[in-house]
Amino acid sequence: MRSYAGQPRPRPLPARYSRQELPKDHLVEAVLVTIFCCMLTGAMALIYSHETRAAIRRGDIDRAFSASRKAYFLILFSLLFGMFVSITWVICVLATLYAQRGP
Repeated sequence: MRSYAGQPRPRPLPARYSRQELPKDHLVEAVLVTIFCCMLTGAMALIYSHETRAAIRRGDIDRAFSASRKAYFLILFSLLFGMFVSITWVICVLATLYAQRGP
């Protein structure tokens, strides 16, 4: 019978990377755009943010950079999409109120 020893320990970083060169995981930004802007792409950004952290713990820095880049672009898309929808909604409400007011 095999016993479970808990979580595997993280590997040391490869020699070519230092702590300052690690990719950012963008977790806080992903949570904020999920709550305030666009839930679907924000949730995808959360997944890639988690994948960035997991890849860093595994020592797979190239995969971490790739996941970090995807999370960043999903956050940017969510933010722009949320702003577009909000501005469009305000314009529609103002146009409706102006039209109801009459000449």
